[in-house]
Amino acid sequence: MAIAYPYDGVLYLAATKRCTLACTFCPKQHGRWIVAGNDLRNDAEPSADELFAAAEALHPERFREVAFVGLGEPTMRLPVVVEVGRRLRAHGHRVRLVTDGLASLRAGHDVAPELAGSVDEVIVSLNAADPATYVKLCPNRYGEAAHAAACDFIRAARKHVERVEASVVAVPGLDLAACRRLAHELGVPLRERPWFDPLVGEPHEARA
Repeated sequence: MAIAYPYDGVLYLAATKRCTLACTFCPKQHGRWIVAGNDLRNDAEPSADELFAAAEALHPERFREVAFVGLGEPTMRLPVVVEVGRRLRAHGHRVRLVTDGLASLRAGHDVAPELAGSVDEVIVSLNAADPATYVKLCPNRYGEAAHAAACDFIRAARKHVERVEASVVAVPGLDLAACRRLAHELGVPLRERPWFDPLVGEPHEARA
C-alpha cells in the first residue's frame, strides 16, 4: 500500500484515504483504488516521520515537485501535511497541496495561515459554480455550505501561499463557463481536469 509514489515527474504523497466528500466522479466510490499502479487503500495513516522518510526514499530531488493528494483529503491530517511540507521545502523541494478547501470548515476556524511556509501551491477542488451543483456532484455532511467554504478557503489561501488555483472535473453537463467566471471572481486560475468514467478507471492525467 503506497504512501509515496512517482508519476510523470511528480512525487505524490498520500497522507490518508479519508475524505470529507463522496464525489460522484471519484473512482474510490466505485471500489477502484489503484493509481499509477499503486494501491492507495491504506488504513494505517503514516506519521510525519514515516511520510517524510517515504518521500526521501524516492529522492525528491529527481522530481519537479512533491504533491499532497488523494485518494483522500490531505488536510484531514493538516499537522502532518504542514510538518512534512516544511521539511521538504527546507531541503529545497517544491511542494503542492491538492485539497477540497474544507479544512477551515471542519476545524471551525481559518487554518489557511498554517500553510504559510509549508507549501508553494494550493489547488482547491471547486468542482462547481454554485452550491446546488456542488452538492449533487460532491455529497457531504455540510450540504451547500461546503461550496461557500471552499470559496472562502481560496480567498484565505491567497494571503499565505504563493500560488493558488481552483479546479473542476469536466463532468458531462457541468457549466464550465460559469466555473471560469467564479474562479475569475475569486482571483485565481481555473484548472479544468478531464472527466472519465469512474467505472472504467482513472487516467493518470486527471491527477496532474
